[in-house]
Amino acid sequence: MITHSWNLTPRAAIAVQQRLRSKVVRLGRPRPVRTVAGTDVGFERGGAIARAAVAVLSFPGLELVDYAVARRPARFPYVPGLLSFREMPALLSALDRLRIRPDLILCDGHGLAHPRRFGIACHLGVLRGVPSIGVAKSRLVGEHGEPAQRRGAWTPLRHQGETIGA
Repeated sequence: MITHSWNLTPRAAIAVQQRLRSKVVRLGRPRPVRTVAGTDVGFERGGAIARAAVAVLSFPGLELVDYAVARRPARFPYVPGLLSFREMPALLSALDRLRIRPDLILCDGHGLAHPRRFGIACHLGVLRGVPSIGVAKSRLVGEHGEPAQRRGAWTPLRHQGETIGA
C-alpha cells in the first residue's frame, strides 16, 4: 500500500502529486463492478474540521449497502490544485469505517482533469488501489465540444493534446 505524510507544505504536496501520478492506472480491464461508492467532503467550524461522507450502493440496483462519516481536523490550507491534501485524511478515515469495500469510487473533485493529472480521484485511487473517477462541478483545465442532446451522450475533455476526461 502506498502512503505518504500529510504534514506537508504546498511545495512538498506538489512534489507528492508529481511523484505519484505515474502510479495512476489509466488503461486495463477493471474487475466487475458490484458496488459503487460516492464520496464528498464538507467543512465545519469555519473550515477547521473536514467532514467526509461515503455511501456505498449496490450496482446496478443502486440500493444503499453501507455508509460512513468521519471528521478530522483540516490541517492543510485551501490551495487550488491541492484539494486532496486538505480533504483526504477525513476521506480515508471514512473509507476505513466501511464494512464493504467498494469496487469503484466516484469522488467529488477532479481526477486526470487536473493541471498535474493528479486530482483527488487519482490520489484516492492510488492510495487505496480502487478504481476512482473524479466528478467535478467545474473545469480546471481542458476544452470540450457540446455533447449531443440525448441521454448518455458525451464528448471528450482534452488538454494539451491529451484526453483527460469526458
